[in-house]
Amino acid sequence: TKGQGADIVYGLTICCGDILEKDCKSCISTKFPNNKGATIWYYYCTLKYHNLDFFGQIDCDTVFFTNTPENMNTNQLIRQKKGEWLAQLVGQASVNAQMFSTEDFDVGDNYKLHGLVQCPRDLSSIDCMKCLNDSIRFIPKCCDLSKGVQIFSATCDLRFETIYHKKLVDN
Repeated sequence: TKGQGADIVYGLTICCGDILEKDCKSCISTKFPNNKGATIWYYYCTLKYHNLDFFGQIDCDTVFFTNTPENMNTNQLIRQKKGEWLAQLVGQASVNAQMFSTEDFDVGDNYKLHGLVQCPRDLSSIDCMKCLNDSIRFIPKCCDLSKGVQIFSATCDLRFETIYHKKLVDN
């Protein structure tokens, strides 16, 4: 938070939990525009700022997604198990102090999906879970069969892909 009265601005940055702090700081410091309010998604970080206080508020209506063009196995059992895996990730993140969780899902066909879900720590556990579950419900609309999906709302991040970014996940 910076400023007073009509000149106040509230800001929040969220860096992907699996990157180094220096990479996070670099992403944030080089990507900051001069608007009154915005949510900007980059691969390693999200930048959100506004002249209204949004801390602790959930916003799952603002959504950005990307997905890989390569599709996974369309087997119904695999899709069901993928849903259970994502639900487990959400449950873990919502009770974790870091509001962050990663886990692998063995799809078969000689590959794994590496999942990551994350909320900002100013959210309650319930709001974190709601936001991430909304992201899961968005998957059938955009990218149900994709091997790689990244869904970023203004409040939380959900991603799974075949590429594993190990940097800090194991620490």
